[in-house]
Amino acid sequence: MSIITSKHPLLNDKHDAALTSHQGSADHKPELNTSALEFLSSVQAERYVDLFRQAPIDNIQTNYKLVTVGNTILPMSINDTEYENSYVCSPYTAYISYAKDELGLLNNRVLQSLIGAGMTIAGSFLKLAKLNRTLSLNNWLVSTNLLPKLNPYELNKTTQRLVKDFPTHSLSIRSLNATHNTELMQTLSDQGWLLIPARQVYLFETHQTWWKRNHTKKDQSLLRKVEAGKTSLSWLKPERLKPQHFAEISQCFHQLFIEKHSRYNPQFSADFLKALHDNEMVEFHSFTDETGRIVASIGLFTQQNIITTPIVGYDTDLPQELGLYRLLIAVLLRLTHERKQPMNLSSGAGGFKRARGGEPTLEYTAFYCRHLPWHRKAIHASFSWLVNRYAPKMFEQHQI
Repeated sequence: MSIITSKHPLLNDKHDAALTSHQGSADHKPELNTSALEFLSSVQAERYVDLFRQAPIDNIQTNYKLVTVGNTILPMSINDTEYENSYVCSPYTAYISYAKDELGLLNNRVLQSLIGAGMTIAGSFLKLAKLNRTLSLNNWLVSTNLLPKLNPYELNKTTQRLVKDFPTHSLSIRSLNATHNTELMQTLSDQGWLLIPARQVYLFETHQTWWKRNHTKKDQSLLRKVEAGKTSLSWLKPERLKPQHFAEISQCFHQLFIEKHSRYNPQFSADFLKALHDNEMVEFHSFTDETGRIVASIGLFTQQNIITTPIVGYDTDLPQELGLYRLLIAVLLRLTHERKQPMNLSSGAGGFKRARGGEPTLEYTAFYCRHLPWHRKAIHASFSWLVNRYAPKMFEQHQI
């Protein structure tokens, strides 16, 4: 169960008063020196942390708080060991346990054995380095965390305050890529953070050349058949969702991401998904069969004007000929096209996403550990060198 504290000592009174006033008055104009986008992100962060008090995620153990960087409020997870935690709160799980679950994607038994053995050895050193003892800034506890613009001076100021308050913890920031976070990655590097490759993600940018791809067109044709009533499926849009539907959405996600991929994915409950819907944070588009049962669903989470999809799932027992995953991505790409927004389609299914115009890019996790004991710093730095040296080529070669 998540441990929630809705107000962190670094959440200053100015932010607290502004948020309270904003929530209590429809015509309130924010006085913060941030853009409207950043202000809304801050409001969303406070609501999101409160949401976890109501509907925690089963396999996430963390102390979940709010932190400020200048005038921007971010969610922050605080962890220590928790080596069986979901990867969204556990760097050890992300780099070792979850990665072992995904070795089958390499389709090379010799390589799987060699890398698996290497991961076991690396895992022992990472535990010695206390890799999981970290404060994860901007952690929304989903696969992809989109960052607001952060002032370099304020970021460094917050870093030093956190280091003082949590001297035995590293700091970390997930979901950084050179396309959307160029300046921030340079700032982090300049300030002494390590940038460690985590995975390869697929971006669909606003130039929209991907909309003309043959596979994209074929998927749109399939979606039009559903809309015309020429298949056994129906498109269920967010405004038509009923409370009982969220158990079915949860089951779809569980079948695809927990049973088929890894138990280390966050195990979203029906209550949590319903809370996301009720708070208008995630936009669920689903497909139902003849009985009205949801057999596929995708949840759109838009932050910083970029679309992500932390919730995707379908009934894996149904025939592949139904094209459930194709339909979910068809809906996503149509909405992305209509809204003219960039979209981050996360990792996995590399061949499928490339065929529809997804542009592969490395995603990094940044670690700040300059204040830690020498042996912990040395292991973090060595691991960073090792992953930077070998992971990018492997990601590209195997399209994972």
